[in-house]
Order: sequence, then structure tokens, then C-alpha cells
Amino acid sequence: MTGIDGLLIVDKPEGITSMGVVREVKRRFGIKKVGHIGTLDPFATGVLPVVMNEGTKVVPFLEEEPKEYEATLKLGEETATDDWTGEVVSRQPWEEILPETVHEALRGFLGKIHQTPPMFSAIKVQGRPLYRLARKGIEIERKEREITIFELSINAIRLPHVDFRVSCSKGTYIRTLAKDLGKKIGCGAHLLRLRRIRSGPFTLDRSISWETLQTLSKSADLGPWVITLKEALKGLPEVIGNERLVRKVRVGQEMVVRDLSSRDLPAFEKGVCLQMTSSEGGLVAIVKSVIRDTDVGAADPETVAFRPLRVFRAENRFQNEGYA
Repeated sequence: MTGIDGLLIVDKPEGITSMGVVREVKRRFGIKKVGHIGTLDPFATGVLPVVMNEGTKVVPFLEEEPKEYEATLKLGEETATDDWTGEVVSRQPWEEILPETVHEALRGFLGKIHQTPPMFSAIKVQGRPLYRLARKGIEIERKEREITIFELSINAIRLPHVDFRVSCSKGTYIRTLAKDLGKKIGCGAHLLRLRRIRSGPFTLDRSISWETLQTLSKSADLGPWVITLKEALKGLPEVIGNERLVRKVRVGQEMVVRDLSSRDLPAFEKGVCLQMTSSEGGLVAIVKSVIRDTDVGAADPETVAFRPLRVFRAENRFQNEGYA
């Protein structure tokens, strides 16, 4: 198994699925375990975080918000998929739509709103993805979801096209947002272009292009683009363990108060996740606090302080050589 652990931010091109990117990384570099965070539609481009080997363990602990996109909608047409890849199912005149009407419609979508997921989505109902039912012409009732639009602004209006930028919560469907905007404006709309520029802390600045990826053949070549596990988790408070404590945690044992030095602890509340690292700086485990940092000094020495949630194997070269 190729011992490369961490994350790779791929600038996904149009025309390939998110799983297609995963399969290519796995095949090209001989990596045993590969996955992705946050599916992008085949026609969409941009930030696709790919996790490799031990990186697959950190997925539940990564920040996935905000999601940021640049997109273009086309007024006057609704499609079966809410984007340009679907059959046009409705046409309405757009020629008399004013830019002020578009601006006013967008303002109404800021904040917490409810959104009905599209049929062409990977959401599963009784174990079956909705898109498989949609391809058979079957439509079922979907529950509305509450999402949050943090920011929504227009970059350009070139009627019938509207270029916009959106920052939103996880689980937001931009295709559905485009469709709902079209209804609000009064002439219908569908998504013409979609590019993700941020997923949580991961941006295009750290991405590797698809073209560059295709020129590489060895996992060592990925070094300049690999985000280490520790960097990916930098939002979590850090506990540094000595050699004895590292050995204890690596076999899944809990940490008790007598294992800790209160002066070296970060501030933390009960029930939060922390990253535990070795004195050399490599990631050892993700742990969950059982008490607060302010309780450590007065607690019984045998009181459980942290429980391991994920334990990582000894760090490899990509974690400590400063690639990230």
C-alpha cells in the first residue's frame, strides 16, 4: 500500500463525476483507500477534497462550511434536472425582466430558508439514490430541508444570463436555488454553470489541476499538494503527548487525569473533540473530552479525561516534511 496520508484538493473538471476523480487518484497512484468530501455534479467544476488512506478517518471531524460557489443561471427555461444537462420542460418570456427585479429576488433568499432537494440527487430513500428513480421517470415526495445562505451577490447580469456568487451551508443545492430564483423572478430558470471555490477551509489556492494530475505517476509527486492530517484538523485544540502517552493512546486506551499536565493543556469544554499529537508533531489521535480543562486540577487522578475516537498509525514522510 502506498503510504501517503492526507488530503488532496482537486480542481475537478467538467464532465467527470466525483467518484471518477476518486478512481483516477486510486488507480494512478496505487493508493488503497481514497474517498471524497462533498459531491460535485458531473457538469460542475472546482474544489473537490479527496482523502487518502489515514485521511479517510478525519472526514467526520473536518469543517465543511461554508461552501462557496460561482454560478450562472439562465432565465426563461426550466429543465428536468434544474441544470443545462436536462430536457427543457418549461419556457417563459424573460425579455421584460429588469435587473432590479433580479436583485430584489436574490435578497429574499438570504439567511435561513427551506429547500426541497431535487429528484436528480444522491439522497437515498430506502437505500436507493433519488437520481435512479428520476431516470425512470419516477418522482416521489421529498421533505424540505432548512439551509442557510450566508451571502448571495450578483457578479453580472447579461440577460437572460445572471452570474452570481453564493456562500451557503452544507447540503445546499445550487441547482435548486437557481430554479427557485427563477420562480421568484417570474420566468423560471436553470443552472448553466457551477464552480465550487471553497469547501470549509479548502480553497482553489491549494488545489491541483486535473491537467497537472494527469502528468504525475508516483505518489511522491503529489507532495507539494498534500495537506497533512494535522493541518486539516487545525481548527481542533491540540494536546501534545509524551512517548508514554502516545503508546497508550495508540492501543486505544483512555487518558486519565494523572496522565496530563494541566499547564500544557489548551482550553476545552466537556464533550468536544481535540487532536492529540506527538512531541515530534505528528497526529496520533482524535480524542473526545470527558471533563473540562478547568476541572483537571481538582479531579481524582483516575478520572477519565479523554477517550480516543480515531487513532492514526505512526506518521509517514508526508506528515512532517513541510509539504503543507
